[in-house]
Amino acid sequence: MKHPFTSTYRPLKRRAPKQEKGLSLVISLMMGMVLIAGVTGLLIRQLTARKLAASESYQQMAETAALNGFNRILSELNDDNSSNYKGYLLTLDHHGGDIDNSGIKKWGWNAPNPIDFPLRELCTNRSQLPEAVPASSNTREPPHVELTESTSSQRDDGKANLQLQYRLRGYTTTATASNNGTGEGRFQIEGLVVRDGDDPGKGYLARTLLLRSLYVNSIVAGEGDWAVLAGQTLSLGDAEILSENGTAGDGKVLLNVNSARPYLTANGCLPSKLLEDVGAIRTNDNLENRIVPILEKGLPTSNLWNLGLNQDKASESDQSRIWSFDDTGALNDCNAIACNRDSDSADAYARDDLVESGSSVIRLDTSELCNGTGNDCHVFVEHINLTNTRLLIETSASRPVVLHLEYPGTSTVDPSEPGITGSINLGSGAQLCGVNSGSNTCNGKPEQLIILSGAPKPGGVRSCGVSPSTDKYVLAFDGDSLPAASVHLLPGIVKTGTNNTSLNGLIWADGICTDAGPFALITGTSGDSTVVRDLNEQWDWESQNFPGYGQTVTRGIRGTGLDTFRRW
Repeated sequence: MKHPFTSTYRPLKRRAPKQEKGLSLVISLMMGMVLIAGVTGLLIRQLTARKLAASESYQQMAETAALNGFNRILSELNDDNSSNYKGYLLTLDHHGGDIDNSGIKKWGWNAPNPIDFPLRELCTNRSQLPEAVPASSNTREPPHVELTESTSSQRDDGKANLQLQYRLRGYTTTATASNNGTGEGRFQIEGLVVRDGDDPGKGYLARTLLLRSLYVNSIVAGEGDWAVLAGQTLSLGDAEILSENGTAGDGKVLLNVNSARPYLTANGCLPSKLLEDVGAIRTNDNLENRIVPILEKGLPTSNLWNLGLNQDKASESDQSRIWSFDDTGALNDCNAIACNRDSDSADAYARDDLVESGSSVIRLDTSELCNGTGNDCHVFVEHINLTNTRLLIETSASRPVVLHLEYPGTSTVDPSEPGITGSINLGSGAQLCGVNSGSNTCNGKPEQLIILSGAPKPGGVRSCGVSPSTDKYVLAFDGDSLPAASVHLLPGIVKTGTNNTSLNGLIWADGICTDAGPFALITGTSGDSTVVRDLNEQWDWESQNFPGYGQTVTRGIRGTGLDTFRRW
């Protein structure tokens, strides 16, 4: 039994002071604020990172748009379709104008053929201008060209579709007409990312500027684009360019002009006007679409005919030898059909040992010229006047012959003969041609027999009225007197006679006069080849980096530096 007075232990509860209850509440509130601030900061950080990632992604998309836009523009400029040729734009500058003030400064490609930015080929078809590289006549801002369709988006973010656009902001080049279309071109291509329906000029998600440099080169692309008749004074009459079988042959007619003004009018490049400019008859449909006016182009240099520059010299002589041939008895001092002299002597010697077949044939064989040595043989001729004699020159692929209508150097002594003019005159009964060793038959190799003059141009006005008997650097031939040769007379004039005359080869001369009678230039050679192809192979023009001579094609080839992107 429990004692009634037994005490039971009951612990007393401790009561917190009232001031401590207020402090706990403050601490709890502060912890809540800290947690809220941390969560908010983490959320802001995540949102900022997402925004930065999206911005960087948009920027990369803008760079992709600029690159793709550049590739599209270059593809248009390098299009191989001749009817849609735009490569000439690579030789002109393009200005972006004032992007913030439309119309203040004219933008686009510089108009061709003003004084500052001419085109060399004056009648280039400029009717085809690409949308991405608009014409200079437009004064609006450059258009934004869409790379993607509005029906699809580059990213599904729950908003309006994302679209990629580009435009050409500028292009400058050193590959101008004065540099023969060769140099460096620098592009500025803008790439943008915009929402579908937004104005790209005011609202965009990202924008970049691509700076790209290219090497620009102009070459004669095909054999049919080469000039086979070229000069400044042309009087072609009813001349034709034919193949070996008599059909239309390959090749262009280049007319070198000093002024672009006549070709800037509406009728300046009409076929009838161009035929008139080259002195061809209006019904000459063979030349109708071959004529290419070239502004201040000039003829190629004489360095093309160089495989060693081995000059013809007499045996045991260190002086270049100079030849004369005349079957009219005009060489009084020499008194022979064939004569030669050293360049330091005015007196010529008769070479009757070269005459064959009763004075009807003169043969210059392989051992006689250049002593039979060298990769080429350069022969200096001061006078040829033949009426009924054949002058046969032995040539070969291993040693072609170049006949120079000029003296070998400034120290050359003038000849003692008064009638020597430095020209060639071949009557219809005569013949000058290359032959194989020991043969009397012309070998038909125009790449192995070159007639060249590279001396300074004589003073005064020279026209088709010149005569080989009184004027320098004139090549006159008639009928079949010059069957195959390549003629390159920098200061010279070529004249054909009244008979049916033909030449297998090409003619580059200061003047070409073929209006006296029918004339056919045959540009095909044996084995389905062409004169141009055979000349390139014979004289190794590829190793000389010769771009060709004729109607050119301009292309952007490769980069000259690293791509640069600018953000703004």
